[in-house]
Amino acid sequence: MAPEGVALDGWKARLEASESGFTLDTFRAWAKARRPGRPIFVDCTSSEDVALGYPALMASGLHVVTANKKANSGRQEHWRALRETAARHQRKFLYETNVGAGLPVIDTLKNLLRTGDTVHRVEGILSGSLSFILGLTEAGVPLSKAVGTAMEKGFTEPDPRDDLEGTDVARKVLILARELGRTLELEEVALASLLPEEFDAKGPLPEFLARLPQADELFQRRVDAHRKEGKVLRYVGSVGPEGVRVGLVPVPLEHPLAAVKGGENALSFLSERYSPTPLVIRGYGAGAAVTAAGVLADVLRLVEGPLP
Repeated sequence: MAPEGVALDGWKARLEASESGFTLDTFRAWAKARRPGRPIFVDCTSSEDVALGYPALMASGLHVVTANKKANSGRQEHWRALRETAARHQRKFLYETNVGAGLPVIDTLKNLLRTGDTVHRVEGILSGSLSFILGLTEAGVPLSKAVGTAMEKGFTEPDPRDDLEGTDVARKVLILARELGRTLELEEVALASLLPEEFDAKGPLPEFLARLPQADELFQRRVDAHRKEGKVLRYVGSVGPEGVRVGLVPVPLEHPLAAVKGGENALSFLSERYSPTPLVIRGYGAGAAVTAAGVLADVLRLVEGPLP
């Protein structure tokens, strides 16, 4: 703990030199003892254990700002408990970066709904990392090398299989579906992996990465086959009347999603108000910088808003 604050030019060395461990219980006790005027817990991890601790943190008087998707895409009862606890203790729970990194996806959807619009369909490219990877493979870069480059740039999840197998995008569309009032679990999202069916993606991460070049030729064949048809592959998530699904979709070159690559995200909302032309949000969606900006925006919203 550092009540006096942490200098930005020395935080990493100070963290590595620290001998004190961290638990949510010690943080709650610290916050209760210090009684800060605007207590905000910021979670930039991908830890399910930390996400499960949000209700207890809120009950202890803390607001929660999170980039961690595990809370909103976990079990439905936890999703409901979060909102009930936040309302009961008058705490804010902000998670704009859960779906579009720095893009205003959650806020836009909530504003549509609170102003009386009816959203019929949400569809788009919700993974900056897969947008980046598919853009490279489209240019002839082998899949394994494209994944390695995305990892080096910090675009992927800690385990890139969360991206490649569609789990990360599935979590995002599940969050959107729940915002729209649907009651469902992650396993109910229809999910198709980006990786070829013939490729074995199991095992420890180092072993998976060592085997990944075996998928290069299989994947490139698919890319080339669709190129001959005048199409490109895009990893698309959707919430619509037919259900909630994510997977690779071949789209014609004139399709709006064909131009979305290089780390961009794009999402369309087809609603009563925005029909037949949907409301579209598009922008860069990969990397720590845009996500950090989105987290900071949520923190500033709490800091600058009225006290509860």
